[in-house]
Amino acid sequence: MAVENKIVTIKKRTGAPIPFDSSRIKKAILKATADIGGFKQDIIPDTIYSAFKEKTDEEIAALLTDDIIMCLNAEKSHQNPASAPDVETIQNYVVHVLRSRGFVDTADVYETYRWGKARVREKELTDEQFAGVGYPREKMDALYRWNCDNNCETIQKLNVWVLSGKLEDLVDASIAEYERQLDEVADLFRQKGSARVFFVTGPSSSGKTTTTSKLAKRLAKDGLRFHELNLDDYFKGLSEYPRDAFGDWDFETPQALMLDLINEHLVRLLDGETIRKPIYDFKQGRSVLEAEEVRIESDEILLLDSLHGLYPPMTASIPEELKFKLFIEALSMIKLGDGTNDILTKGTDIRLLRRMLRDKKHRNHSPKMTLGHWHFVRKGELRDMIPYIKTVDYVMNGGLSFELPVLKSVMGDDFPDPKWFLNQGRFDAYIRGERVRRILESLMPAKDITYDLIPPDCHLREFIGGLKL
Repeated sequence: MAVENKIVTIKKRTGAPIPFDSSRIKKAILKATADIGGFKQDIIPDTIYSAFKEKTDEEIAALLTDDIIMCLNAEKSHQNPASAPDVETIQNYVVHVLRSRGFVDTADVYETYRWGKARVREKELTDEQFAGVGYPREKMDALYRWNCDNNCETIQKLNVWVLSGKLEDLVDASIAEYERQLDEVADLFRQKGSARVFFVTGPSSSGKTTTTSKLAKRLAKDGLRFHELNLDDYFKGLSEYPRDAFGDWDFETPQALMLDLINEHLVRLLDGETIRKPIYDFKQGRSVLEAEEVRIESDEILLLDSLHGLYPPMTASIPEELKFKLFIEALSMIKLGDGTNDILTKGTDIRLLRRMLRDKKHRNHSPKMTLGHWHFVRKGELRDMIPYIKTVDYVMNGGLSFELPVLKSVMGDDFPDPKWFLNQGRFDAYIRGERVRRILESLMPAKDITYDLIPPDCHLREFIGGLKL
């Protein structure tokens, strides 16, 4: 039975009132879930989805729309046309309902589209630059074809690779494909010619550090000289970071960086001046200002490895023709089980596992802490990074088709129990954690062979240890 709708009007962004049409909410939800392959990509059996079991996408979208209407009805002022809800309020309820019901992937896509459209309205992006839902479809389709050609497009086939004792062949082929992309990036950079600033950007744990180093070495063979500037040193002190209701700091927002100082320093460096760059102490959570003198020569190129390299205010002072932007993402196009359910593993889950291992080793953060913090990671990506990916010069896949069994082996028994987050009412962490836990359980671990198989200069070493560049 449908919920009674008590909302008469809503306010457009201009403030003008229009009749409330709940069918538009349902349509937007259906569009978002269609972009990930339907609600089946989001549903984890035997978790919190009993109300949606065996329902069609149309039926699920209708139930979710009813939930949103109930949220709107609950605020009595919304029923008065004089204080009607605006579009942003309704969109906030859509995100809230999707996440609280456990449809986190659909919510991610909805938010990416929402923030991208906002950037178009704000004139930060043109219609041609609008990235839509943010998926690099061409790259994803090419990766899936590559996986099929190499018999690793399902978890079942990955397990066969491990059991066969021939995983090294898949390791070599995957790394060769990654290196081929590096060659393409280097060629593009040479062709552009005018760039003075080379950005390597992408979401957390996508492999930026190794990729940056490898590209610099490739281009150095042409006589090009690079000076790497570590933008992590421009973090503000911990006391200035936003925190959530559970006391966790939001390191992932670009507002955690001293954006004005970054812009000033970039301009001065390109003008040949000397700057005094801060150095950030992650253990103390503070920056030591004016700690290191930096200057670049007129024939040197600034090399920047930054999470927020696509965020416009971060480099607003630099003309676009002087920038070359590489976006790297750890894509994953491997289906669960034998592939018959047509449900794909997700790049964000690959990166979550990578970051758990890196945080434990280098930042003294437990995997449980990393999982609990991941909502900040995704929020920053969806709002301040992914909407801009069509503005880059090259989109690169930093995922490796062999890595899931390796990550399982290195993780061992350290993956946290997601039920702890469920008991705390933290559904986003619970759903993501439960999804990854089930993937790990379905994998054969690459026991005792991890370090023998993977070259020391492979970017996966950033996360499992033993990186040597």
